[in-house]
Amino acid sequence: MKTALIFPPQWFPSQPYLALPTLAGYLKSHGHEVDQYDFNIEGYETFLSRSYLEECVEIIRERLSRPAYTPEENQVKNVYRDILSDPDYLESIYSGVEEAKEVLRTEELFFQFPVYKRAYTTLKIAMKLISFAHFPSQVDLESFFMPGNPEENLNGILGATADPVANPYLRLFEDHLLPRVDWNEYGVVGISIIHVGQVIAGLSLARLLRKQHPHLHIVIGGSVFTRHIDILDDKQILFDEFFHSIILFEGELPLRRLLEQLQSGGSLSEVPNLIHLQDGKVVHNPKAESLPYDQLARPDFDDMPLEKYLMPYPVLPYMASRGCYWGKCTFCTHSHIYDSFYRKENEARVAEDIDYLGKRHNTKYFTFSDEAISPNAFKRMAAAILKNNVDMRALGMLKFEADTVETEDLFREICRAGFIMLFYGLESANDRVLSIIDKGCDQKTEHRVLTNSARAGIWNHLYLFFGFPTEELAEAEETIRFTVENSERGSGIVHSVGQSTFSLEKDSAIFHNPKKFSIDRIVQDPERDMAIVFDFDIQKGMTRDEVMDVYEQFDAVLDDCFPSRKIWKYLSREHFLLYLDRFGREEILRMAQDEALTEAVEA
Repeated sequence: MKTALIFPPQWFPSQPYLALPTLAGYLKSHGHEVDQYDFNIEGYETFLSRSYLEECVEIIRERLSRPAYTPEENQVKNVYRDILSDPDYLESIYSGVEEAKEVLRTEELFFQFPVYKRAYTTLKIAMKLISFAHFPSQVDLESFFMPGNPEENLNGILGATADPVANPYLRLFEDHLLPRVDWNEYGVVGISIIHVGQVIAGLSLARLLRKQHPHLHIVIGGSVFTRHIDILDDKQILFDEFFHSIILFEGELPLRRLLEQLQSGGSLSEVPNLIHLQDGKVVHNPKAESLPYDQLARPDFDDMPLEKYLMPYPVLPYMASRGCYWGKCTFCTHSHIYDSFYRKENEARVAEDIDYLGKRHNTKYFTFSDEAISPNAFKRMAAAILKNNVDMRALGMLKFEADTVETEDLFREICRAGFIMLFYGLESANDRVLSIIDKGCDQKTEHRVLTNSARAGIWNHLYLFFGFPTEELAEAEETIRFTVENSERGSGIVHSVGQSTFSLEKDSAIFHNPKKFSIDRIVQDPERDMAIVFDFDIQKGMTRDEVMDVYEQFDAVLDDCFPSRKIWKYLSREHFLLYLDRFGREEILRMAQDEALTEAVEA
């Protein structure tokens, strides 16, 4: 029995996501026939085409002829008239979109920043045109949003997955992607949903396949439905109309067992980590421990259409560990999919895998998807990569540890091995906030580690957020001050930053113990029973308006503090990895200060 694994939209178009290649590699190593379909990149290939955009304009024309029933519909009709009144503008999008894709896939054009920026702008405009055709939904180069967040409740899912106006994926799947596959070849279809922006697309796909090809067993996996483990018992209709089963946590062993049971005609009750329908009731099978790393397989990218990603050459994801070796940050849920079970690969095998994958797919570029690589693992990994002369350029995530561990010598070794960009979860630079987050570090440690890394020649990128429960305005301003003082205009040890506001997520330590963090009430809205992010009431710390004011205050100073932002704000992390390797830190800064290079029109 052959299996099809599918990664649905909407995700980034710059590289394959790791879930399918990881599962495929494991299943193939156990003798199963598996094909991988990245419907995310195939969707972009269809969306970003003249023929599809022309279809969108016809939809806009048809919607303009209908009556408007809301002020929002009246407002968007003015936009529709503007779009249809300028055929030259439409032609520029039609003719420019194929060229823009080619720019991102062609080495000599990709690295000409004005050309790159025009191409990026063209693609953003094209995605806006698609959004207008499916108003009020919004589809972009990395996300999908429907007003009301229908993925957060059962009725919303039932409606959105059958809505041909606001759901662009129904037409995409029915008219373009599903007809390309002979579904009679398969007995099982696995759909990986790892982000809330994929829920409507992924479940639309499952519903269509369930209806059109009733012989298929459709199984859902990924972190989103793992986090729904406790709210599925009264949602039998999902198992009746969308899928037959759900795999929780890591998928290798459960999916293998599922295939074996289906092939032999055995009982689904024998499959670990499986939720399924039995006699009209939702049944949760017993859990199994995650497999040790030596029983996993190297990811298999052979089925992935690497030439279609919007990159001049492949950038492959890789994971050297699962879970987080620290695992204490009170806001974090990243280890939940791994059942909070941390283990790592043998570093010598990591070097072998990277060498093999790089040579097989003609690339040296990798993104390590580990939640955080420990300093000791980094040291051994770098040594193995250097010993085996592996040609690699990569980015990875690192947690702040004592500078006696994360030394300048360690960072120089890491950089020599090919890790030229590191991502740090700073979150805050205030010691009190860091302590209640349980980051295991303080501001002085952050500063010393960033100094060591920068001196070694590595690009340091910070993640931070404002509005952690009880955070005061002065504490948020301390984080801003730390970042500004160490920016490119300051000490130069921070090179880029991504900021956000705090979100209270299901399954975090804060969610399970809100009183400890002075949260008075988590808002449990029955109309959002499938939500992952929750509103909450709190009296201490900044108000929501103050949090947004701080966020906007920080955003306003970024361009002044980080001149290179004129470059990196247009680039996905994978694109920037290539730019960093091609030009280096100093040249990127010089490019950013050259107005002739940065004057392309913004989207």
